[in-house]
Amino acid sequence: MRLVTPFLVLSILTASTVSAVAVEMVRPFDVLERSRREGIELEKRLKREDAERQKREREEEARRKRLEAEHRKREKETKAQQEAQRKRDAAAAKAAKDAPPSSAITTPSQPSTGVSEPDSPTNQP
Repeated sequence: MRLVTPFLVLSILTASTVSAVAVEMVRPFDVLERSRREGIELEKRLKREDAERQKREREEEARRKRLEAEHRKREKETKAQQEAQRKRDAAAAKAAKDAPPSSAITTPSQPSTGVSEPDSPTNQP
């Protein structure tokens, strides 16, 4: 009995291994077909992922260009404002330099010609 038990276990293991190998040997085309399908699916997935990556890159590039354009526009507007302010300051400084002292400035009075305006009610007949 001691010899029968290991022999029985060995035969069961051998039979199960042989049956597994026999299945593979009987259906080699199924295995090839399955691997071919998996390869096709892998290629499709890789193409899809590559297309998604390229789309993201294009969107990022467009976003980056838009932000750069906005930044350049803001810089241009700022420079234009600074230039305008500089010109106003220069004009104000020149006007202040050319103007007579503030005590000499008088407001011009209305010329008195003695003739009243034609619309006034006192000149009507």
